[in-house]
Amino acid sequence: MALNSAINPTMYEFLSETLTAAGRELKRYQGACKLDIKIKADTSLVTAADLASEKVVISAIQRHFPEDLIYSEEAGLSAQGRPAGGYIWIIDPLDGTTNYANGYPFYCVSVGRGRFRADGTIECLSAGILDASRDRIFYAGRGEGAYVGERKISVAAPRDLAKCFLVTGFYYMKGQDLAAEIERFARVAQACQSIRRDGAAALDLAFVAEGVYDAFWEVGLQAWDLAAGSLLVEEAGGTVRNYAKTALPYSIEAPGVMAGSPTCVQGLATLIGHP
Repeated sequence: MALNSAINPTMYEFLSETLTAAGRELKRYQGACKLDIKIKADTSLVTAADLASEKVVISAIQRHFPEDLIYSEEAGLSAQGRPAGGYIWIIDPLDGTTNYANGYPFYCVSVGRGRFRADGTIECLSAGILDASRDRIFYAGRGEGAYVGERKISVAAPRDLAKCFLVTGFYYMKGQDLAAEIERFARVAQACQSIRRDGAAALDLAFVAEGVYDAFWEVGLQAWDLAAGSLLVEEAGGTVRNYAKTALPYSIEAPGVMAGSPTCVQGLATLIGHP
């Protein structure tokens, strides 16, 4: 890739090499007779492929950034402290595990590097997502723009919500929580052109950054689902916010996310009851 002059080449190369290595692990396990699938407490799945990918990513970070903290979906958090100015890597080694385990080609590896603000919240500075089925790497750095391969990307152009192509998810919800989200879904479905539910939030956000989808919304996600993808959308010119009022700063650790073109996000916020 002939790097755009705005891109930090060291970070781009690190993320590209690390994501590629993690992707090789996913391919190695793909089609295996025994993926060693386990069900976690929240009813989500974890496989041997998740753990192998995670090992590759964490090992690379520990070699190149030994002072940084690590927060990964499977391994957890390496330390509880949140020192202002300190760095933390937020990792989802296989987002879309259920898709992967069932042969549905929509899953990714998501890696973001953040820095703690004075109040302990995290500002994501660098992001990489491997679209594993298509061998594509998305990259974003704060102030650098968003890219897939060597192509700079941007969110969809503004258009009426009635023409918008949206994506959402329900995580692993049951009972009243699921009913509430289905009611929101129905409300949005009445107003937009079409909605998809792909089952990998980080990759959904990457597709929003690329302009495939106008916007994404979901509640119940974790920091590892959102860190890299949120920065991609922001650097692609989009809006990212929580379900709370827009006056509050966006946080990858706060409930609910809406991300996409600014006009579409505003329309979504009104429809789902969080203007």
